[in-house]
Formats: sequence, C-alpha cells, structure tokens
Amino acid sequence: MRRLPHRDVPCATVICYDVRFPEWVRTAALAGAQVLFVPAQWPHPRLNHWRQLLIARAIENQLYVVGCNRVGTAKGTSFCGHSMVVDPWGEIVCEALQREEILIADVHLDRVAKARHAIPVFSDRRPDLYAR
Repeated sequence: MRRLPHRDVPCATVICYDVRFPEWVRTAALAGAQVLFVPAQWPHPRLNHWRQLLIARAIENQLYVVGCNRVGTAKGTSFCGHSMVVDPWGEIVCEALQREEILIADVHLDRVAKARHAIPVFSDRRPDLYAR
C-alpha cells in the first residue's frame, strides 16, 4: 500500500437541517473547502430529501460531501440512515442502508480541482446581479 504524505485538506461542516441552505455551503466552498461533513438526524419520510440535498450540495459546490445520518427510533421518530459519500460530480461513492454501518471511501481530492476546472462556476458567478 502506498502512503501519501500528510497534507491539510480544507473542510467545512454543516449540521442536519443546515444542508437545506445552499448559501452557507457555497460560502465554505468559496473559502476553499474541498470536503463538506454533514452529521444529521433526518427522519422518515424525508429520506429522498436527504439524498438529493447531499448530491445537490456536492454538484453545485464541486466538493466531496460526507453525510452521516442517524438510524433507529427515539420518542416515536424513525431515522432513515443512508449515510453516504458523494463526489464533486454528484456520483455516490458509497452509501449505507437503514442500519448501523461503517463506510470506507477513497476520496480523490484531484477530482475537486478537475471538476472546478471543467465547469468554472466560482469564476462565472455574478454576485453583482444578485438581489440584496
């Protein structure tokens, strides 16, 4: 096995409901984040929201998204699991089911740079035109 030298990787974190706010994630990406961590407690029946929002945040910010969602039931609420790792192109690298699992994923940070070079959304932004 080849070991890579240690290097700092710019990361950011939002929690649970915060993944619904793309502006917050974009701010982190503009500051250089290459990986976004999202610990959460998403319940049923919003499994589809969880999955789609993680994928959307990865695509629009061209970074890896690592979502870790609770499983089980507490106080009458059932949590849907489906922790996952999504790459900068929106491809699911790995995904758990609705049970406790340990996910292991290879994260290739060069894919972040390649995605950002191929589709330069950060430099093509026009914040001067955004409503204030």
